[in-house]
Amino acid sequence: MTRTPGARNVARLPLAALLALTGALSAPTAQALDWSGYFRAGPGLTSNSTNRACYGLNGGTSGMKYRLGNECDLYGEFLLSQDVKKDGLEARVSLMTNHYTGNTDTDGKGLAIEQLWAEVKGFDFAPEATFWIGKERGRRGDVHIVDTFFTEMKGVGAGVKNIGGNFGVAYYKNDDQPNKPGHRVNLEWVNLPANDDAKLNVFATFTKGQFTGGKSGMALAVRHDQSKFLGTGLSNTLWVQLSQGSAALNSNFGDLSAGSKAKGWRIVESFNGQSGALGGQVMLLLAKETNGAGVSTTSSSIGGRMSYGLSRHFKFVSELGVSQYKPEGGATARLTKLTLAPTLSIDSSFWSRPELRFYVTTAKWNAAAGNVTGNPAFNGKTSGTSAGAQVEWWF
Repeated sequence: MTRTPGARNVARLPLAALLALTGALSAPTAQALDWSGYFRAGPGLTSNSTNRACYGLNGGTSGMKYRLGNECDLYGEFLLSQDVKKDGLEARVSLMTNHYTGNTDTDGKGLAIEQLWAEVKGFDFAPEATFWIGKERGRRGDVHIVDTFFTEMKGVGAGVKNIGGNFGVAYYKNDDQPNKPGHRVNLEWVNLPANDDAKLNVFATFTKGQFTGGKSGMALAVRHDQSKFLGTGLSNTLWVQLSQGSAALNSNFGDLSAGSKAKGWRIVESFNGQSGALGGQVMLLLAKETNGAGVSTTSSSIGGRMSYGLSRHFKFVSELGVSQYKPEGGATARLTKLTLAPTLSIDSSFWSRPELRFYVTTAKWNAAAGNVTGNPAFNGKTSGTSAGAQVEWWF
């Protein structure tokens, strides 16, 4: 998870300190070091006097777990970027480390390399284009309240973006599975003019499993970003996504062994807004996905988070979400989750961070959903209540 766009403050180190740290950059070309990041952490308990529990459906499409007061992990990611300018070129190297602990009472696995890439802009034959190579997460598009990136072209690859200001192409190689390599090409057309106060973004994906039994795939995603929706203070993002074969709906690799029977579609609508003391985000999701064996699952979700500023540094936050999925020939699994959270913050607006939250979460689900917590104490149960505290901070 990353911070919301535009919510970044940059820490800049003096040049002398930077040179002492690196010992390798020359004063005429080295620029300041940018540091940004995100983390969340906090304790929790449940009404069952056992390990803390969080509530999410174990099937259906991605993006149906509402996260406020419903995150049992500890997570942080921290990005360092170094700019260098020389001979008309603008270069940047970026390193993002991250840490994840699935249960906050245990130690995690230390720091991992989430991103590591270099990019250069300003070549004389294509001055607007940016060329890059490395491990990168590209053109992300998320709905914050469900912590899901519905567009995420991540992986190890190489490419060029901003050709003509709008077009980009990238190649990725997937070597995660032994003897089952895969190839992926992503094409993008971003920030295209649309209706008033709106931009259109188009992402095309082509995949191929390069092994015996490996299959091809393709996907198409269209994202419409609208500010001042219907003349109001709301902004709106709409995704329409299609996939078939070994490509995933989110413009990434899917199951590289999945043939043409595998296909899916997803529609996601997200609204954001702030009016006086009241702010929030709501989401509607509809999807249908069919696996390589031809078995389909339909999914739907509707929910929202609202905040109301009671004073400069205190707000009351609540979140309600209802999600369900139905496998072909099976029963419908359904989960409803509600969280109430008095919150301290740097100011009372919806997107202000850091937030220090104190929450109570209650959830109800049906028998078809199974044990939505994964905690043995909830076997056979269809409801649960949790309470705790959490800090969330991006900078």
